[in-house]
Amino acid sequence: MQITISEDSMMYIYLKDNEKHKHERTKTRSDVSCFLLYDAAYNMLGIRIINKYDDEPLIDIKLPKVGEVEFPMHNAQITEIEQEILVVFDKDVPVAKETVHTCVIDVCRSGIIGVEPMPYVYIGGKEIMKPFIIRDEPIPIHYVSVPPVHCSCGSDSFVETEREDPDLGFHNGWECAECGHVYLLLRQELGKPPMNADLSVEEAIRISREERGKEEK
Repeated sequence: MQITISEDSMMYIYLKDNEKHKHERTKTRSDVSCFLLYDAAYNMLGIRIINKYDDEPLIDIKLPKVGEVEFPMHNAQITEIEQEILVVFDKDVPVAKETVHTCVIDVCRSGIIGVEPMPYVYIGGKEIMKPFIIRDEPIPIHYVSVPPVHCSCGSDSFVETEREDPDLGFHNGWECAECGHVYLLLRQELGKPPMNADLSVEEAIRISREERGKEEK
């Protein structure tokens, strides 16, 4: 099993080598009900997929067969019955919490290629997943001129935060309560970008260095 993570909110669980198998697009399952599993410390522990569609919970569906897992399993365990597929990253750790989501199941002739929880789930702690993670892209930090109204994930729920950057110093900002994206308020002395324009970290650092260069001259 292999796992890729992007921005702490998008995850894909590979059960087979994606480059060796051809997706059978007509057999892909979307909007399948699932539960993300966590331990007592809120580390992600696995996923439980049930034979229901999110928008049709009263209708049973036929889940694809898992088939052979082509990557090392370490201490993970996969069990499947007609009603559900259970994937745990460490079979010796008890489940303390479940959160409701949906997922996409990609299928090939040999079974399930992989599973993608949807949409923009909060991954939580990664300690149990470490043996399986092959790529982990961090959450981007956006520099904004005005407080955000909505996050890129669609949420309008934010909590205040403060971050320090070696070039930019301390910045107050907001962290999305749903997906964890961070929006830091660009200080006036670093320049005045167009209203509502986001700056990349690299661009904000460039402006900061230019301003410091002007002061030194």
